[in-house]
Amino acid sequence: MLKTKFFFSLLIFLFAGTQLFATSVTGKVIDKDSTVIAFANVYIKNSTYGTITNQKGIYFLELTQGEYTIVYSFVGFQAVEKNISIKKNQTLVLDVILIEEDVVLEDIEIVADKIDRAKKIIRNARDRRKTFLDSIRTYECDIYVKTSIEKESEVPNPENSKDFASYLKNEKLNLIEYLAKVYYKAPNRFFENITAYHNYSEQAEADLLYMSAEYGEHDITPHQYSTGDNPNIFYKNSSTGNFNFYENMMELPMLCQQPLISPIANNSYLYYKYEFVEAFLTDSQRINKIKVTPLNKQAALFYGNIFIEDSTWALSSVDLFINEAVLLRYENFNIIQNYKKIDTDIYLPSRTDITYTIKENAGYILGTSKITSKNYIVNKDISSKMFGNQIIKYSDDAFDKDSTYWIENRFIPMKYKEIEFIKKTDSIQDYYASDEYLDRQDSIFNAIRWWTPFIYYGIRNHYTDTEFYISGLVEQVVPLGVGGYRHRLPFHLKKRLANGMLVETNFKIDYGFANQDLKGTFGIGLTYFPRKFVRTFVEIGDNYEMINTYASFTQLLSRSNYVRNRSLQISQRMEVFNGFYAELRFLYSKQFPINDIKLEQWSNYVFEDMNTPVEFLSYIKTEVNLQVKYVIGQKYYFRKKVKYVIATDYPELAFLYRKGLPNIFNSEVNFDYIELAAKHDMKLARMGEMRWQIKTGIFFNKHDLRILEYKYFRGSDIIFFIDPVNTMQLLGPTLNTSHQFLQANIIFHFESIINKIPILKLTKLTLAAGAGTLNIPNQNFYHAEIFAGVERVFKIKRQPFRIGIYALTSDNTLSKADYSFKIGFAGFHEYSNKWSY
Repeated sequence: MLKTKFFFSLLIFLFAGTQLFATSVTGKVIDKDSTVIAFANVYIKNSTYGTITNQKGIYFLELTQGEYTIVYSFVGFQAVEKNISIKKNQTLVLDVILIEEDVVLEDIEIVADKIDRAKKIIRNARDRRKTFLDSIRTYECDIYVKTSIEKESEVPNPENSKDFASYLKNEKLNLIEYLAKVYYKAPNRFFENITAYHNYSEQAEADLLYMSAEYGEHDITPHQYSTGDNPNIFYKNSSTGNFNFYENMMELPMLCQQPLISPIANNSYLYYKYEFVEAFLTDSQRINKIKVTPLNKQAALFYGNIFIEDSTWALSSVDLFINEAVLLRYENFNIIQNYKKIDTDIYLPSRTDITYTIKENAGYILGTSKITSKNYIVNKDISSKMFGNQIIKYSDDAFDKDSTYWIENRFIPMKYKEIEFIKKTDSIQDYYASDEYLDRQDSIFNAIRWWTPFIYYGIRNHYTDTEFYISGLVEQVVPLGVGGYRHRLPFHLKKRLANGMLVETNFKIDYGFANQDLKGTFGIGLTYFPRKFVRTFVEIGDNYEMINTYASFTQLLSRSNYVRNRSLQISQRMEVFNGFYAELRFLYSKQFPINDIKLEQWSNYVFEDMNTPVEFLSYIKTEVNLQVKYVIGQKYYFRKKVKYVIATDYPELAFLYRKGLPNIFNSEVNFDYIELAAKHDMKLARMGEMRWQIKTGIFFNKHDLRILEYKYFRGSDIIFFIDPVNTMQLLGPTLNTSHQFLQANIIFHFESIINKIPILKLTKLTLAAGAGTLNIPNQNFYHAEIFAGVERVFKIKRQPFRIGIYALTSDNTLSKADYSFKIGFAGFHEYSNKWSY
């Protein structure tokens, strides 16, 4: 079977050669010392059609057969012109050497004239900007997207990779391509119907994930932000990769924190300076080439060239870079966009080339996306139902298109090395799907190695689709357990059923040597409707558990935060409708104090007064718990059987109801608690970002309410500044209540204040400020705090982080006014494109 498929593919590639390879010119641009020149311009003379060289100085320009004059240029070098004649399906290799030009100061009057001419042209383009923008209400078009990722670091030989994912991770070239029908509705709504999809790129496994960590507040929403996608790929769809230079500002959170200002925005003269470069005729239309330079290199601005039609003042093309200082994950980023006149005052992109570089370990990643658009239909009535929360739809056979289909339907033929990569990858992928290979991989997974005792020992069987493993010493050894050193043995079993259901079990036994006590839990979960995130989970156990799962670090491991808990819980989670998640839990438990167990002396020394266990009479609790979260306007798409959610631009609402059921299974509690919450992350245009959260709760029935069932708040840490949207910074180590409360928090990240101040803007610092309040009227407790600080983004490898130093002050009714300085760290989530705070 494998040989037959390979032979069939070979025949296709041999007999479809006339359509397979691009008519193109390629080569390398270097200087006289053979040093590559990255980002040099390679353009057809007297046109707006061209490209740039990549980090290696290599360029690739698709052409049709004919004769051309190609102009090679770069700042500080003499431009070189090359005349070529190229035949259909020919790939012409043309290397070029650029010579540094002598510095010649232009006459002041000439320079002034260029600036004045540029200002007039830009003024006319600015005046016409809104006309072009408003002329397009809707459109639909066909697009072809090809994205390639080339890794230029040292990588292992792909032939020795352990599986297909490893092969793609180690392979120097990754490739994605797709064909789609795109629908657009002003001002910025897109829907893509993808008819064909090819993905030869490194991807993360797309199992359903819930935040179920022991530390932190319980969250019922799935955190599945397109985790199956390669994070090195910028252009994922029309929504996330939309560069509309007729808009004043473009929000592209994958690139930078601030919106990017268009070179023809209403107030662009405050951000850019312009210089006339040249004018030329293309198809009898005079084109003006304008050099764009940002006035502030630390701001979210462009630099490069824009091409503007004379008389109409429409954009003909742009060739722009983004200021490197504002890029989050990228070292550099270039966009070339050519426009086509569709009708009077209607110009839309026909070709978009995106080129970028990402640092990775000792090397770098070269990313290129080519988007070709055609067959525009403009201002046709399109049903509003088309633009719901689902932003992408895949045709049923989108993933099943064969090589013949792709050869006949690609808008842009493949490069030779891309074709070779696909041939090789198809062959390897078939092998990786064979029983022979999977048997071998089972043996490798089941083998014992030197690191097995430390990490895990596992058994896998691909015939039964079962995986079992025991965690190693890293997870087994618990030196700071309750009562001192404890040894833990965690077992995990995962089995995927033939109907797509997933069964997962977790079994953990836990032994404390000081008190000679054996504890443990066993849980089993069944995911049986992944498109709705439906999951049933049952857990039974006898364990030491935290009273406050979101305690401050200083209290987290103290013995005052632990009780013994014999429990049974059954939970049912699902997405009722898009963005509306619900979980119903039944809990039965018997709670015991731990003041009769031996504690290690070191814990008294470390935690001092907080190390005294909570004293209470043991009791039985039966509780029903309903948690609901509504993510308003949640965008999503389905890929095969998996639903991927995209972070929303609207507030999130949450509801929690807890009911202590008296007398049920001898339950000794009787209480009712309701909690409401709302939070929102808001962009403040160029100013920055605001995040807020409001939360209120009340026990409206406290007939038999025990201290362990109180509402607990996260205490404050001495040095660390912790997520100020969810916690107070100067509240003290711990606080709880059995009464009504109201908590509100807000933080502003100001991105465009310091970067406008000379000298200071070079520090790349930004400002942050915020406030919080917690009110418990029945306890006569009122707490308020404010803070301000400076922050700076830095990268570890390619991952952005943000460090901040903050000054804080607070006052409340139980203690005198306080002040402090703290340090905080925030991570950047590369899938949701949001900071942790």
